[in-house]
Amino acid sequence: MDKTIALEELQLHLDFFKKMYQVVRIVDPTTKKVLNYNDKSIEYTDGICYSYWENDSMCENCVSMRAFFSKDTVYKLEYLSDKVYMITAIPIRSTDGLVILELLKDVTHTMLIDTEDNEKAHNIKSYISNMNDMVVKDPLTGLYNRRFIDERLPVDIIQSLLNEKPLSIIMTDIDQFKAINDELGHIEGDSKIKQYGEILKSSIRLENDWVARYGGDEFLICLNNTDNDTAYSIAERIRKKIERDMSLNKHGNINITGSFGICTMYKEEMTAEDMMKTADNNLFIAKEKGKNIVIR
Repeated sequence: MDKTIALEELQLHLDFFKKMYQVVRIVDPTTKKVLNYNDKSIEYTDGICYSYWENDSMCENCVSMRAFFSKDTVYKLEYLSDKVYMITAIPIRSTDGLVILELLKDVTHTMLIDTEDNEKAHNIKSYISNMNDMVVKDPLTGLYNRRFIDERLPVDIIQSLLNEKPLSIIMTDIDQFKAINDELGHIEGDSKIKQYGEILKSSIRLENDWVARYGGDEFLICLNNTDNDTAYSIAERIRKKIERDMSLNKHGNINITGSFGICTMYKEEMTAEDMMKTADNNLFIAKEKGKNIVIR
């Protein structure tokens, strides 16, 4: 259900919001830009939304992206400089599309937090971090989950277009995973999924790229500023490492390998669904051609 509000409605209440909240701002969740609202119009600024939290990169659990996709109000806790903030993200309809109103309120004292107690403050910060991780992390592998893919991949696509840099994704899964489960059991099967994910994560640039568990034994790797040839080389390196390092259970005789499908976009408009469909089709071809190969 669409629960957005119109920009004109926002104008009526903006001054009131500023009396209630420490920070009132409008952001474009897809570009991460902070926007100015003047005389019924919105203008882009050079401000980046996540810099407020003293971050050098996008927030993992982006509250504005969640509000953007759900078209509903979303809440989140954040911690900064010994203070706890409640963020309310409200989707706003404008002539330029959907933007997000972010309302930041200091709730430190209402939560009975003693900021002079360093141990308690550290525990609160860890609790908030763990709580935010639960939204976007897969509990088995510790990697990002499908929700993170849905929220983050569209942002990376837009950044790719704006910066005119290539973006590649790799879809991969474990070959004959059902047979592995049948042969070794589900506990060992889960162990193999976890090991597979660890190899994927150790094979990318964590400051630029990310990997998520798409579902079951299937994973998605996102490689920013990476052309098709480089993505192919990375996938080949991972494929060989999996073939070499994923040891067999002493009770099993199944060779554990992985197949890979790649999609690269550069200066062309592809949606997240387009990219995933292309990569998944290439993964299917890899399976048809005998598995344990990379198709691009």
